[in-house]
Amino acid sequence: MAELTALYSLESLLALDGIDELERMKAEVNPFWNRPRFDIAWSLPVMSGLTEERKISVQQMREASRDELLLFHDPSYIETLELFGNTGSAFSSRFGLDTPECPVFQDVHKYASLPVGGVIDATIGVAEGKFKSAISFAGGFHHAMESQAAGFCYLNDTVIAIKKYKQLNPGKKVLYLDTDVHHGDGTQAAFYGNPDVLTISLHEFSMGFFPRTGGVEEIGNGEGKGYSVNLPLPPLTDDVEYWRVFEDVVIPIWQAYKPDLVFWDVGADAHIGDPLADLMLTYDTYHRLSMTVRQLVHLGRRQLVVVGGGGYEPVTAAKIWTIVLADLADVALPPALPIEWVQLVQKYGCTMRRSGWTDRPRRMEDEHYPKISRAVDDAIKKVKELIFPTFGLE
Repeated sequence: MAELTALYSLESLLALDGIDELERMKAEVNPFWNRPRFDIAWSLPVMSGLTEERKISVQQMREASRDELLLFHDPSYIETLELFGNTGSAFSSRFGLDTPECPVFQDVHKYASLPVGGVIDATIGVAEGKFKSAISFAGGFHHAMESQAAGFCYLNDTVIAIKKYKQLNPGKKVLYLDTDVHHGDGTQAAFYGNPDVLTISLHEFSMGFFPRTGGVEEIGNGEGKGYSVNLPLPPLTDDVEYWRVFEDVVIPIWQAYKPDLVFWDVGADAHIGDPLADLMLTYDTYHRLSMTVRQLVHLGRRQLVVVGGGGYEPVTAAKIWTIVLADLADVALPPALPIEWVQLVQKYGCTMRRSGWTDRPRRMEDEHYPKISRAVDDAIKKVKELIFPTFGLE
């Protein structure tokens, strides 16, 4: 078994200039598709020296082939996306394109396709034993449907990579763990009737919160009934309540399922500093998540693929993904953030709220505790009633 952790580079995305054109075209910066977000994210592990570590192997992303995209996506949708990327025009509304979240711009098809190719290679590389684990910061486009873009997601890399893995490894079981603050609706939908892919999503759930899905009662159908697990969390859920859900529900199901491959969509947007969500996680919980995921994977088949997912405060996202990378590869972070990285952050006009790798422990206000704790209790109780019997758990 190889002891390398593969890190998929963002250099190919940064070499394109379509997002610069997008910024000039639009009055407001797209929260996901913007240069500072990618540059700050990639520069942190580079400037921290992690890309020089012998345990980390830097890999380049490639564009996914048409055949690979067709493992999940509709041909007409793929053709339309390519047309827009080549500055053509087409009827877009039926595909969810040319919206504030999923704009059309120069080379959009390349921006969408490069992460897919990278995540496929990461998955196959881990499955074949080339790497012990792999991580791509640009990945986790879990809202993309078969012929519909949504929530900054054009092509669903997670679904395509899992389908490719299943194609090469029939009968093998995959655990898809989604800790992005938004429900992984597209990935859940793709495997809703498939017991060989267990999807578990922990996400914020409140009135009007995107994508307005992910209730506890969404448990799969047919042979897949019981293999879609949703843990909806109320706004202001903090580290303590979040971890209670993970320990009481996620870990027992994981251990009972015994997956051959684990696919983790991290999502940096459940952090308290994210502008598009309302959970209250700190860096400590992300560190605890990565260490626990690594431990559970080690106890099983030792095959782990990680993608960055969402995260709309660039500094926070960069720190979280770099913390996860260091944990996966079992290497130390530098004692202080690199000064040249801090200067890059300042150049882009981003705020540095705290200069280290940790942040201040936070608890919800006492007045909110009873209501939130009750909602978390409710979610745990319902999942145990609906899902645990599938796995012989009580």
